[in-house]
Amino acid sequence: MKKLSVGPAIRFAFQFAFGQLGTIIGLIWAPMVAVAVVTFLPHALGDSEALQGQNPAAAAPVILRGLVFWLANAVLSACVTVAVMRQALGLRTGPAIFHFSIGMAELRMTGAVMLFKLIAFVLMIGLVLALLAAGTLAGSSEIAAAAVTAVVGIGGACALLYALTQLGFLLAPVTVAENRITLERGWTLARGNFWRITSVLFTVTLPPLLILLGAVFWLTGRELLALTPVLDKLTPEVLSDRIQTILDAHIATIIGIQFIMAPFTLGLFLGAAAYAYKELAAGAPAPARAP
Repeated sequence: MKKLSVGPAIRFAFQFAFGQLGTIIGLIWAPMVAVAVVTFLPHALGDSEALQGQNPAAAAPVILRGLVFWLANAVLSACVTVAVMRQALGLRTGPAIFHFSIGMAELRMTGAVMLFKLIAFVLMIGLVLALLAAGTLAGSSEIAAAAVTAVVGIGGACALLYALTQLGFLLAPVTVAENRITLERGWTLARGNFWRITSVLFTVTLPPLLILLGAVFWLTGRELLALTPVLDKLTPEVLSDRIQTILDAHIATIIGIQFIMAPFTLGLFLGAAAYAYKELAAGAPAPARAP
């Protein structure tokens, strides 16, 4: 059972993300513009307000349009993932100014991601059913029901996190490098490396996440803090609506921030995944420097 080298994987991810930042930007800017437009369109068209109106006649086209937007977003995101992953794996070399390709590789990646999301959804439904069953089987004692539910919930959440990490971390490099959709291959390669993978993921995803959350709080913090004095007077539904209204008012700027952060976020995550795949699949460390 091969072990992932945590330090070199993190180092490669940062070298790739920052050393080839210009190339990554060239590879992703065109499809990312399309992603930003597709993400913003439902808000611009007022789809959320139409759904809240509880009018079936108005909701049907909104739901259909939302499905189209969701599929478009999935394909465009796959276009970005395939391009950056090929660069990280060394399957593509040299600079890039413009890239926009939707072929079998991108459709294959779209299918792989959808399969992963379907499995994640099924596992989450299973966790919810397990929680309901645990509460029922515990009997009429509220203390016993709470204790059993807590144990099942914590255990189920840990199992879910383990499964999704093992299935998802190598999904992109396996799909791109081997030209096939298979979650079993990624699971097999990642076996015995959960804590190593978790350490790598924590290190490469935390910096961009903190920057994004900080930027969103800078935009919305004053309005969110203004809700504090009236929290005890608001129902959960009203509070959720208030928060959503605040976020919707800044949605264009938030999408813009995500757009700016995308080269770093993708470069770090996909760079780490590419290194892990090359090391675990070949049994030898990948080059210390980005290709």
